[in-house]
Amino acid sequence: MPLRTKKLTARLLPARVRAERARQREEQAGAAKAAEAAAAEQRRREKIAARRLALLASDPEVREIRFEGHTYYGRTVGHFTATGASARNLGLVADALGSAGVDYFLVPGRSHTRHVIGMRLADRKRLLDELRAMYGATALYAVKPGTAPLPSGAVLYADGSLPTALKRQDVIRFGEILLDPSGRILADLSYGCDVEFWQDGGQLLDDERAAPHVDALRTQAPPAVLVDSLVAPRPNAVTDTLPLQAQIAVRRPVGDRDHPTYEAFAHPRVDAVDFPVDLVYTWVDGADPALRARRDSCRGVAHTARIHERETGASRYTSRDELKYSLRSVEMYAPFVRNIYLVTDGQVPAWLDTSVPGLQVVDHKEIFTDPSVLPVFNSHAIETQLHHIAGLAEHYLYLNDDFFFVGPVTAGNFFHGNGIAKLPFSSFQLGLGTPHPDEPAPNSAGKNVRRLLLDAHDRLTVSKFKHAPQPQLRSVMAELEEAFEEDVARTSRSRFRSVEDIAMTTALHHHHAYLTGRAVPGKYRQRYIDIGKTDVREALTEFGPGHKYDFLCLNDVNTPAADQERVTAEVRAFLATCFPFAGRWERAEEQP
Repeated sequence: MPLRTKKLTARLLPARVRAERARQREEQAGAAKAAEAAAAEQRRREKIAARRLALLASDPEVREIRFEGHTYYGRTVGHFTATGASARNLGLVADALGSAGVDYFLVPGRSHTRHVIGMRLADRKRLLDELRAMYGATALYAVKPGTAPLPSGAVLYADGSLPTALKRQDVIRFGEILLDPSGRILADLSYGCDVEFWQDGGQLLDDERAAPHVDALRTQAPPAVLVDSLVAPRPNAVTDTLPLQAQIAVRRPVGDRDHPTYEAFAHPRVDAVDFPVDLVYTWVDGADPALRARRDSCRGVAHTARIHERETGASRYTSRDELKYSLRSVEMYAPFVRNIYLVTDGQVPAWLDTSVPGLQVVDHKEIFTDPSVLPVFNSHAIETQLHHIAGLAEHYLYLNDDFFFVGPVTAGNFFHGNGIAKLPFSSFQLGLGTPHPDEPAPNSAGKNVRRLLLDAHDRLTVSKFKHAPQPQLRSVMAELEEAFEEDVARTSRSRFRSVEDIAMTTALHHHHAYLTGRAVPGKYRQRYIDIGKTDVREALTEFGPGHKYDFLCLNDVNTPAADQERVTAEVRAFLATCFPFAGRWERAEEQP
């Protein structure tokens, strides 16, 4: 039938029939388009799958992992520190910038888990092209910055081109996921390097679409200054605009490498903690037969006020190598520590290499004002003498060996830039009344301190303190030793815990420092576990990517003898998983 006749016939059909035929044609076209899209998506998936298989085959350090229902690819490492992970990602981006001949500068960011690079927006494509050329077959990720540790929208470079929407972002994060040999995630994408694309102020002034942004910038600099300024795409720790006169180039070291930045970005700010911060541990190996014999011989002759048996039980002196793993956690997450002092009763862990700089073993005899009171088996007594350590910094942290760093921290977690300490106040209270033998020892010791501070400051103390690293001011401790000489001396002579003790490093130091303007309450993201009551293996699930803690305490309050073997095995397995790499203070023959 001629085409004209067909059209005429179609026009003579009822409207209902014509509409139905039109609908069928649309459905057929839609189905064809959907089939074409599905086929294209299938080809894309197959291509990505082939590229990922090639990635795994070409790089034995890369392995596949699953997190919250999504597949990721991470790099296995044989050693890990948080600062090293951040520096690694910075180096990957800096290498690409150097290869592309693109200038960049370090920007003072607001996070201590990652570095920030600034560069001109006009050079964005050159960087992205070079990153694709260098890392197109690797496990490098690109993602829009956010709060998720492993965003579902993270794009693996090995998968192909970045999505257009991601390439147009003002800030893009690049980084690798780092794994331990078991496949556990050590560093997620929150350790990535953020690249900010800064604009020329003159171009912004000429861009009508940027008017609201420019209006905000005018509060910082007049248009004449903005013309020659670089303008940040988001706030940072110093300034949103960098005028020409402030563009004084300097170098800033990160790890073993120097990077370009500007003078104002490299200078210490008022909140910087750049004074020395040391760390003090108290440690005892309760399994040592000689120490146990001394403890047992003293128990029968010690004139100590009665206290609950859990405060002097064997589990309080049990060592499960917690110190080894606590030191590993310092190396992984607390790089600011200058020197570490290990205070012991003539003991040295068999695995500890005392020849390695940065750690010194200190015997009780070296710090007790009156060595004749030794031996003592009471942490309250030992704590009255810690500030006597020769060479100890004014600012230091006091830790028990069952404290662990489980996330990146800085000295700023514990001290302000002006030296004021940040205290770990607890929501738990001391309670009222006189000290009682059956209450927890910290309550009794805190109540004794309350009496002293009521007399000295006419203030009622209420709070206990968290089981976390305790910031200390050496000058405050020396001041307290002089002001409360009798109470400090009595506690230093107390061989076993007693209801007459004072808590010098916590209740007395912290409240006195606070009341004299040398300390303020701090924020401590801490997890406390009584290993005799909690399944430690299950607790491991709380420390996955993006967990909310900085500190962990695995406290043995009074584990029954029948459970000791099981608990010891659980604790050691847990710690070996959290802190898998030998630290620099471990003897080579003791390392796995």
